[in-house]
Amino acid sequence: MSTIPITLLFSDGVTHHLEAAPGEKLVEVAATAGLTLLTDCSNGQCGTCAAQCVSGQLDLDDYDPSVLPDDERDDGAVLCCVARVNEPAIVELPYDSSEASSEEPPAQKGRVRSVEMIAEETCRLEVDVEDPVVFLPGQYVRLRPKGLEDWRSYSMANETGHTRLVFYIRIVEGGVFSTWLSNEAVPGGEIEVSAPRGRFFLRADDRPRLFIAGGTGLAPFIAMLRAIGSGRYKNVSTRLVIGVRTGKHFFAREEIDALTTDFPELSVQYAAESDAPNGCHQGYGTDLIGQIDIDPRTQVYLCGPPPMVDAGREAMAKAGLQKGDALCERFA
Repeated sequence: MSTIPITLLFSDGVTHHLEAAPGEKLVEVAATAGLTLLTDCSNGQCGTCAAQCVSGQLDLDDYDPSVLPDDERDDGAVLCCVARVNEPAIVELPYDSSEASSEEPPAQKGRVRSVEMIAEETCRLEVDVEDPVVFLPGQYVRLRPKGLEDWRSYSMANETGHTRLVFYIRIVEGGVFSTWLSNEAVPGGEIEVSAPRGRFFLRADDRPRLFIAGGTGLAPFIAMLRAIGSGRYKNVSTRLVIGVRTGKHFFAREEIDALTTDFPELSVQYAAESDAPNGCHQGYGTDLIGQIDIDPRTQVYLCGPPPMVDAGREAMAKAGLQKGDALCERFA
């Protein structure tokens, strides 16, 4: 009997990928994996186990509609104690993984395959690990090179389920990880790789998509576009806007060109604050939101420095979109 993949996302970013038998209750699937989801009545009468199904669908046994009104259920709300798995789904839980008596999957050892400066202040890092890393496109892992105490978080730009991970990393003068990349990282060097984390990921729905990337915030969008191109997600109208500080900061142009060839519904626009090359908007990438004829159903994904993300949300509002339709990932 084939199993059905289920992903649980906790509010602290910890992710668990589980396998369910058709018709199995979600709480039982979690329990088999050593997770105790928060419940009380266990029969849909109290709402303690309320969560959000953000992708796919869960079938619900009988429950009290005053606990879960129809409009909330229509928006993806579920009660875990009466939810049954009959198709792949992703469920967000509104509490930390520690409350489910769970531990984050352990980190694994990896080795640097290559490290290369590919643009102004931008490095491409490839890391090989033994076990394939399964993640939702857009998520990140934490990295810790041998000899360093602190972890740093970076999004993957490769497709899920591979043993080679690709990262695009901004070099920050004086930064611990940046210094390691610039002066110490060599092929074969040891590096620890955590389990995937994060709530910024590609939704599996039929809404048009607008991706706004600031600098190395492009990395998770490359992973998303690869997932769409592979057929793992619905191929719908998608627009990618890439904004950088100067024309010298653009990277992965050939990779983006290849993706547009395989993905005819994808359109790409570039913006540079200064030294913009021909055909590139001079200014901020978020400026272009107001210049695009946007379907009001569009889901907007914003990834970049906090000021860019905030500017993007403001531009959405001016364009008639709801700020609540924005999925955001901010990084320093």
